[in-house]
Amino acid sequence: MKVLSVVGDTPGWTYISEIFHEMLPASTREAIRHPELAAEKTKAALEPILLERFSHLDFDFCFCFRCLDRDSGWVSKARLYKNDDSHSWYTLNRVEQASRSLGMDIVIYKEDVIPIKNDKDAQKRLLGTEFWSFLQKTLPKYKKKIPMTDKDLELLLSILHDWLARQGWITEEGAQT
Repeated sequence: MKVLSVVGDTPGWTYISEIFHEMLPASTREAIRHPELAAEKTKAALEPILLERFSHLDFDFCFCFRCLDRDSGWVSKARLYKNDDSHSWYTLNRVEQASRSLGMDIVIYKEDVIPIKNDKDAQKRLLGTEFWSFLQKTLPKYKKKIPMTDKDLELLLSILHDWLARQGWITEEGAQT
């Protein structure tokens, strides 16, 4: 794994974009403006953990978090892409990418966010619950295509679960594996 790409399609009145950016280390700009906060953010980020622990796997994660109208017809979905000249993920660092990327659209609905529009923690739990549930269903389906061993899959799910719980994305009730 060489890249964790995170993007979103969310209304500005939600906290969703701010929440999913917790996965990434602080940017250079953040580090210059607020070194202490940037160091804290980088230490808590998911990306460095995954890149270090799974450098031997030839795939990248590309997450797109969406907050859409329920009647849009969108649902959470995943697709494995071959990274070649016709397709590659935009990355700020322009790093070398793996030969394939597992792209995931994680969808939550505006109708579920509106009642909690002023509650960042509640939005984090809503997003985290959908994300964790989707990861548990999806990653085993792609195990052979990535490829990864049973041990890799078990460790990946464990690391993702622990990070989500530590960051408050899932609670004990939502953290069942």
